[in-house]
Amino acid sequence: MAAAPSASRLLEEPHGVLKKGKAKEEEEEARDWAELPRDALLAVFHKLDHIDILTGPDMVCSPWRRATMDEPELWRRIDMRFHVAEQYPGVLFEMVRAAMRRSAGRCEAFWCEGEFSDNVLSLLGDAAPSLKSLRLIGCDDIVDSTFKVLITKFPVLEELELSNCWHRFPRTLEVIGDACPLLKRFRLSQRSFYSPRVGDSAAMAMMPELQSLQLTANSLTNSGLELILNGCPLLESLDIRSCYHVCMDDDMQAKCSRIRTLRHPEDSMDDYDLSFDYTIPRPCWSTKPIEYAMSCTSPY
Repeated sequence: MAAAPSASRLLEEPHGVLKKGKAKEEEEEARDWAELPRDALLAVFHKLDHIDILTGPDMVCSPWRRATMDEPELWRRIDMRFHVAEQYPGVLFEMVRAAMRRSAGRCEAFWCEGEFSDNVLSLLGDAAPSLKSLRLIGCDDIVDSTFKVLITKFPVLEELELSNCWHRFPRTLEVIGDACPLLKRFRLSQRSFYSPRVGDSAAMAMMPELQSLQLTANSLTNSGLELILNGCPLLESLDIRSCYHVCMDDDMQAKCSRIRTLRHPEDSMDDYDLSFDYTIPRPCWSTKPIEYAMSCTSPY
């Protein structure tokens, strides 16, 4: 049987434990975070969005800054959503410029939300020739006349989103089919249904490689939807929630039968990922409900 510890040892142990704990604290305080391995740093940085990188790790120390600057892969997919523009007055464009410079021409995706303007698109066109995904959400400063020209700088674009933007883009839509022949996913969504009828459908029918289309709260009609279905033979996913000019009668249901994932005008918006003003839909030019075919049920 092992001998019981002596009284003197029992008295010494607490002091020893305290000494070890204090030594550990001193070791942690003395640790130089600037000497973390670059692989470890990049593993963390890849989990941050890019505004957070530019306003956080980029300003901690020189080694961290070099890690963010010398790794183009970190900037291959740039996400600048979910930030309030007022937090960065006058510097958003400079952030985009810094991100583009660090991407070294390898940027394939750029997603932004809020106060981003045409000059950002112009910069992307010059600095991101391989851009495949462009998502613009709530970018009220981007206008159709300029975007029509700039969209031609993205010939390999496969995904385009124009959601909750103040301006419409009819002339841009007219050239997308030719300017972006590889486009597979297109999202043109609005905050609410209040909008006049516009002829977007003919332009979208000229996107033959389209596989996924979301037109939330669009003023699409049955004839317009038929144009799209005929012009986009590869279409597999179609979301026309809150498109209340569309009447999903038996004939239209039959025409949409090849669509694998179909969201109807009256389908729930509960899983919608953007802000949406759900109100009883009435066209802005009239106080009367929209006229529906006899076989359709009005949402009013």
